[in-house]
Amino acid sequence: MKSIISKTIMAGLLAVCLPAASFAAEFTLKYGHVGPVTSDDQVPGEFLKSFLESRSNGRITVEIYPGAQLGNFRDQIEQVQLNTLELTHTTVGGIASFWPELQVTDIPYMMNGDSIAERIAQSSFFDEVRDEILAATGNVRLVAVGNTGRWRNFFTTNKLIKSAADMKGVKMRTINSPLQIEFIKSLGGNPTPVAWGELYTSLQTGVVEGTKNAATDIVPTKMYEAVKYVTLDEHAYLFAFWWMSDAWLQSLPADLQDLVIDGVQQASMIQSDWNKEYDARALKEFVGFGGEIYVPSAEEKATFVAARDKMKVWFADKYGDKWLKKFEKAVAEAEADLADRNNRVIGR
Repeated sequence: MKSIISKTIMAGLLAVCLPAASFAAEFTLKYGHVGPVTSDDQVPGEFLKSFLESRSNGRITVEIYPGAQLGNFRDQIEQVQLNTLELTHTTVGGIASFWPELQVTDIPYMMNGDSIAERIAQSSFFDEVRDEILAATGNVRLVAVGNTGRWRNFFTTNKLIKSAADMKGVKMRTINSPLQIEFIKSLGGNPTPVAWGELYTSLQTGVVEGTKNAATDIVPTKMYEAVKYVTLDEHAYLFAFWWMSDAWLQSLPADLQDLVIDGVQQASMIQSDWNKEYDARALKEFVGFGGEIYVPSAEEKATFVAARDKMKVWFADKYGDKWLKKFEKAVAEAEADLADRNNRVIGR
């Protein structure tokens, strides 16, 4: 009898001491991204892991795969489409092969400042985009829109770009996006698509002489060892698109669906806020490493902005003007909303 009681007590103690670790999670969310573990891609992933695992009481476990372990942007979107990867996030270049119309958000000089871009990110424009891409891919659902580096600027190795004329003949790295390639051509440059993982070596060896990136990309990857100048023209906002397997999302019970969407959207906001702070810090670090920052004058900026109308025509000729008009409308509404807010703050 004593032996039976002792075994019962021991079993109870084990049940108390080993709750979370001894039970497998019901669902696994694998999050893949291309950045190193020190990048802005990792920051929201760490938040999401803590948020979902704790608030689901262990029903969801989150695995993070950084550094392009699962492939490049396109590879990971394909895995989401095939339901072998639950979540990834990319720039426009990642989705352009699946739904090229989203390149409209990369038409240069369309948005003036973070406040405009952030309003568009939360607008009905991206609700329509979500429906279109889900229909086009069958399984890739847009669950959040944020920022993955703030703004694209021109970083160069041996030539400071002050105006569009300085771009002539420069071998400028672009993402694998037809619009980005045409943009550099319109400025007289030599567009050269290079995979992110190959960019450092390409800059060092002269395969490319510049790249369209943010300081938040350049500093943590030590590309300041190759690039020496940055021109802050802010030609494109680095939207971050968070893609989820719709089949996986629909497999969750309703309470976990809401929790996952909440978690990813919060992760997206955390990444955006982190990038704004880090962008200022990274530019300061870039100067500390011997880099030079140049801000074009109004006259110099105008030589770049002329490319905007060329790219609008190019986009409409290639994909029609439906999504161009929708994006222009979203920009106009964001500008009006911002002006109204500013008037109320100022008291006009």
